[in-house]
Amino acid sequence: MLLIKFNKIDSFAYNSYLDCRDVIVQTIKRAGIDVNYSQGFNPHELLYFSPPTSLGIESFCEYCYIVTDYQNAENFKELFNKYAPAGLQVEFAKIIDKKPNFYDLYDFAEYQFIFSNKVKLNFADESFARKMNVDFSNKIFSINANENIITCIMACGQKGNLKPSALVEYFSSFETFELDKIKKLKVFKLENQILVNIDSLL
Repeated sequence: MLLIKFNKIDSFAYNSYLDCRDVIVQTIKRAGIDVNYSQGFNPHELLYFSPPTSLGIESFCEYCYIVTDYQNAENFKELFNKYAPAGLQVEFAKIIDKKPNFYDLYDFAEYQFIFSNKVKLNFADESFARKMNVDFSNKIFSINANENIITCIMACGQKGNLKPSALVEYFSSFETFELDKIKKLKVFKLENQILVNIDSLL
């Protein structure tokens, strides 16, 4: 059994969840790696994905659990990346013993909002911070701006979820922005009020 973490960037970020799954399956086949199949009348490859990232958002933290007897994780990474299309690359692969519950691990995600113009919002202002806390019901763990980039760690799991598009719309109510792209960088589980990168939990 194999766990992979992969990037979904550039034009490939516009592939839907189902399209992404199909491309990954085809890439694994081209690499000559066998995947186990389900039983029944309509057998399919046993791949289980982390919660999908919204269409058009670049992601550097997508995960997939693959039921396979293939035991060379590093070789899997090399073969997959050799045959993968542009914008899709495995960052790491590892052998694991049991299927991870991605939905239980997802609490917060770190996003970068990249704009064409400089950001003037002052997130350090106490009154503005209080307003955001009220408007988003503690769905924002941290937020800051640097030149034309806003970096935000925000709720993304079953316990609470804040859509990046909703946050962009909120920003736009205060000033005019020209959004260039959004990147999803990391995913965290909240343990005793401390964010833990799920890479260390998988």
